[in-house]
Amino acid sequence: MIKLLRLFFCFSLITLLFVSTSFARKRPPKWVKNRPVSSEYYIGIAVVSKNVENYMQLAKNKALQDLASQISIKISSNSVLHQFEDNTGFKEEFESQVQTSLVQELEGYELVASWNNKRGKEYWEYYRLSKKQFALMQRLKLNKAKKIAQNYFEEAQEYEKKLNIIQALNYYIKAIDAVKKYLDEDLSVMTFGGSINLGTEIYKRIQNIYKRVELVPVKKNIKIEISTSIKEPFLVKANWIADSGENELVGLPLNLNFVTGAGILNKSVKTDEFGYASSQLTRVTSKQKLQKIEVGLDLSSILKADDEDYELCKMFLTPDLSPKCHITLNVERLKAYMLFSEKIFGEDSKRSILKNAIKKELSENFFSFTEDKDSANVILDVKTNVIKGEIKKGRNYKVHIVYLDCFFSLTDIKSGFEIFNDAIYEVKGMKPVSYNYAVKEAYEQAVEEIHNTIIPKLNQLDL
Repeated sequence: MIKLLRLFFCFSLITLLFVSTSFARKRPPKWVKNRPVSSEYYIGIAVVSKNVENYMQLAKNKALQDLASQISIKISSNSVLHQFEDNTGFKEEFESQVQTSLVQELEGYELVASWNNKRGKEYWEYYRLSKKQFALMQRLKLNKAKKIAQNYFEEAQEYEKKLNIIQALNYYIKAIDAVKKYLDEDLSVMTFGGSINLGTEIYKRIQNIYKRVELVPVKKNIKIEISTSIKEPFLVKANWIADSGENELVGLPLNLNFVTGAGILNKSVKTDEFGYASSQLTRVTSKQKLQKIEVGLDLSSILKADDEDYELCKMFLTPDLSPKCHITLNVERLKAYMLFSEKIFGEDSKRSILKNAIKKELSENFFSFTEDKDSANVILDVKTNVIKGEIKKGRNYKVHIVYLDCFFSLTDIKSGFEIFNDAIYEVKGMKPVSYNYAVKEAYEQAVEEIHNTIIPKLNQLDL
């Protein structure tokens, strides 16, 4: 009897333990109900629906993101970011990028627990990372990055001593790239000259290069006629202003651009063995009287707009502060002497309406007309002819139609060669009352046609 009671008691106890264990499994663990708080660990907890694909991997990713969000980014008072206090946009972007890279590069974390909520179709994961271990790994990574950056920094200094300016700038940017994830940290390193902060020192060295590079145009002001090429090229001298004196900069890439006006010129050039860069202006295409060409250091090999670190490089290279010089162009229109003949309905006409309209249109776009044939560069011979067309009649109207042809010939006075020959044909004028009113409209239409067809062709001339 006693033996049977003992067996019954054991069986009941096992059953009770099994039931309580099963019930416990159904209940959520404490870390699900109440998020743990720890001074020793960063904690990441996430829950996902089991209905989604790869829900376990998704839960891990979300938990690690949650863990990384606990790691605050504190900008050191000795960091290079204080150099750019006004650039709050970059600071925000930097913090966002650091937060993203933290998730991608997290190491040393451990899975504490997971919970499969069968009833709620949820899956939970709980990760943690030792704060001490994380700080140690960050220090190791920072020291490694600083060592790489210091090597680039020293190579940049060597290139600077050799006056290889672009390579020096390139290696200063490589140094920044090596520590780009740690711009919020103190980037101080020991050198033979003492302790320096890599971030602030690189910025200073780049600014020092800009101060010592001098660009000087051989001719600052140049007179040129519109749509003509300059036979002699632009020359710009590049010097390095050292404490001991000036030195020529050889092989320095320069970039030329119109900042006012427009034209066709060789935009990318390099200085020769004597420090001179040469660029040829093919043609000025703008109508502006005063035009300006800017010559500056060509940073395109280092500063690339499609580079993911473009904004970072731009902050350190500060292209707006890079050395520049300007060449001013005094653009003169070609001096033209005009010959004009006009026939209306088979007779010579002494009207000046069309002549003055054509002269005004060409003055605004191309020529400076003169009454002194000897001072002119070209002779413009314009011949026009207007003929009567039909008269269209209706019940309550009568319309007179005329047709105008206009011929252009341009001759270079110096060579005597005809350099341009073109025409517009059958420009129609339609008006009631009389043919004379139709002629007036044909004149108006002719000026518009000249603007649209003749002027663009004249602008393409290389005189």
